[in-house]
Formats: sequence, structure tokens, C-alpha cells
Amino acid sequence: MAAAGTSDTPLIELIGIDMRFGEADGETTKILEDINLTVQEHDVLALLGPSGCGKSTIMRILSGLIKPSAGIVKAGGQPLRGVNPGVAMVFQNFALFPWLTVRENILLGLENSRYSTEEREQHFQKIIEMVGLDGYGDVLPKELSGGMKQRVGIARALIMEPVILCMDEPFSALDVLTGETLRNEIGRIASDPASGFKSLVLVTHNISEAVYLAKHIVVLAAHPGRVQKIVPNTLPYPRDPASPGFQHLVAQIHAMLTNSVLHDEASVTEPPEEAPGLEVESAYEPLPNVNMGEVIGLVQTLGKDPESIFALATRLRRDFSTFLSVIKAAELIGLVETPGQAVRLTTKGQEFRAAEPKLKKILMHNLLLDLKTFRHFADQLDHAEDGQLSEKAVCEDLAQLFPGERPKVLFKTMMGWARYAELFIFNQREGVLKRFTKEYLGKPPASRLKTGDL
Repeated sequence: MAAAGTSDTPLIELIGIDMRFGEADGETTKILEDINLTVQEHDVLALLGPSGCGKSTIMRILSGLIKPSAGIVKAGGQPLRGVNPGVAMVFQNFALFPWLTVRENILLGLENSRYSTEEREQHFQKIIEMVGLDGYGDVLPKELSGGMKQRVGIARALIMEPVILCMDEPFSALDVLTGETLRNEIGRIASDPASGFKSLVLVTHNISEAVYLAKHIVVLAAHPGRVQKIVPNTLPYPRDPASPGFQHLVAQIHAMLTNSVLHDEASVTEPPEEAPGLEVESAYEPLPNVNMGEVIGLVQTLGKDPESIFALATRLRRDFSTFLSVIKAAELIGLVETPGQAVRLTTKGQEFRAAEPKLKKILMHNLLLDLKTFRHFADQLDHAEDGQLSEKAVCEDLAQLFPGERPKVLFKTMMGWARYAELFIFNQREGVLKRFTKEYLGKPPASRLKTGDL
């Protein structure tokens, strides 16, 4: 085990952490930028933010599973080299060995320890009672529910007596009631000195989950991931989600994330200074990585009156921070607007909602052409001699327009939107982008598959 730091020495320290990942074509994408975090003894730290902000990457860096591109990681005041032996991980997909019993899965955590057989059994009994699995030691994972499998994963981590317990969205694969039960269990274990670990680091999309468990909530922004704010949570344990203090903190963080995703994303290209009598052209804006079906579903869900974004996410049982990306996409297209912390349909959104399916495609076709990114590539295709652009050329162009984004992800998102709107097609065999044509639209789906056009 890693030596625990003194009361004045952080268990883990991330200093100036940057992280870049390489693409197959040799390009790199910055995932994290200048991350500075500390984890003290008896702390519960929640990493909260939208998809793509690098929450799981931060957790893997502090556990030593991956090495940052730049910056320093310290464990107990000393530079971390290799895997951090004082960290135990719990994953969202359980990661159990199906051929091993509950007992054998849990005792894997002690496989390389110096404990005697008797000591291992004592540890096993203490941990299995702590997580509520007493009597299930000889059962195989296939006989367990999802919640019980996750309890096994937690027990396997706790039996190692880690300095820090890291949990990467441990409740996301569970149903609502099971997740709530396990959240309560983790809250109880985190406040129990007998549980063994000194601190907890939790990755989550769920604001209420972060407020329920954490003493410090790290709100992250995306593209690249960076610390927006660290919010202290002084609410006493056990916490009541219905209390005014709890609701106030949830609303505060909800407002922070809403502002970050919907109104505070920096444009890559700054608009030029307005000249007298000239209309200022809109800047290029990156496309949120959501599919068109989610955007249409949002529009169909909204009524005439504005609705609280947080209330809507709760009603639809969507993680708030990821749901914001859907709203951002709909707002970018012009279907909704977001006054304050509410969302409502625009006039175009109301027209789209009421339209027949064929008319919806026509309306979306025109709306996407109003976006500078789609108009840019439509103009290039219209002026290309052969009426097509290579995927490589489009991705290179996207990398120039949006240096902070992943061009291949943007290309995939753009094509998903454009296919629905019958604006572009992509021939996968030839690797080229084309405009939709009347001739193409007349082809039955089977013939489209034969030519490789999607």
C-alpha cells in the first residue's frame, strides 16, 4: 500500500495536468488542460461535468493507470511512478469474473497480500457484511442482480483497504431504485472509519448524487476539460435531498453547468468588429456530439410554455449535464431558446414540431444551411469540379475551424445531422462526401447500400 500522507500532506495532488490523445493519422487532441486538484484525508471529491470533459481521464491519472502528457502527480507528497497502489477502482460495468464465486471475486483484491488464510477470512467477513452480501459468498455472478454485482465490485475494492476509493459512475448501469439504495450505502460506508479507506473520489453526471455524497464538488468544463469551479459542500451527513439547503446547492451547481454549456462556450472564430451598415457574420460553432433523434425528441417533448431545464431532465430521467448537450444542439439549430435556466420552443421549433415527417426534413435542411459549418461545406461541394470532397479533406478543414475539437467525432456528428436533413451523403467505400441529388433520392434503400452511400 502507498504510505498515507500526514494530515497536512494531500493523499493525491494533480499539478498543472495536461492530457493529449493521439489519433490514427498522427494528430493529437487535448483532453485536459491545466488541471490542479488535491485529495485530502477523509475527503469525498466528486468530479462533475458534461460528456467529454475528461472526468474518467482525471481518475485514471490520479490512480496511475495512465500518465499525463504534462504536469505532476504526487501521492503522499512524492511523485507518483506507475500505478498507485493506494487506490482501488470500482467501475460502472461491475468487471466481475463470471466463473468465480462472490467470495473468490472479492478475495482477488488480497491475492498478492501477506495476509494469512485466517486473516483473509476475517477481512472477507467484515467487508461482505459491510456491503450487505452476507450469505452470498458461494454464489456465481450470473445469479446476482445488477445492484448485488456492484456490491461485489465495491467489496473487492474495499477489502484492499485502499487509501483512496475511486468510483467511475458506479450507479449508472443500475435502475433508479437500486442506484438510490447503493448511493445510501456508499454514503454510510464513506462516513464509517471502520471501512478502511481514507477518501473517496467519484465520477458522476448526476448533480444530486454529487451533492448527496461529496464534500467538494469539482465542476468541469469541456473541450478541453478544465476546472471551472470547486464547490465546497458543508451540508451535514446524513443528507436529506428534500431539505432547502440540499435543493439550494443542487440549483447552484445546475445554474453553473447550464451557463457553462449553453452560454459560455468560446467560439473558435471571433466575430469581426461591426462596421456601419454591415451585418456581422456569425462565428463557426462546434456541433454538440448528439444524434438528431435526441434533438427531435426534445422538440416533440416541449409544449408551448417554457420549462425548467433541470425539471425537464428529471422528468425525462436524463443526466442533467449530458442532457444539456441535446439542448445546446437544438438551440444551435434554432429550434429552442434558453432564457435563464429554462428552455422553450422558438417559432421555427413550433413549426417543426407541428410538421409532417417529409416537411420536417425540408425544414431541417434549410435550418442546417443557416449554420455556418454546413453552409461552408455545401459551398465547397457546389464549387468542387467533381462535386465531392474526401473525408480526409473535410476532417482537415474541421481541424482548422475547430482546433479544440476532435475532427473525426465532428465529422460523424455532422454526417448524422446531414443525412436526416437530406443535405449530404457519405460514400464509405470511396471515402467521399457528396450533396444529395434528386437522382439519389429516387433510389430505393437497397440500391443505396450497393453503392456504399449512407
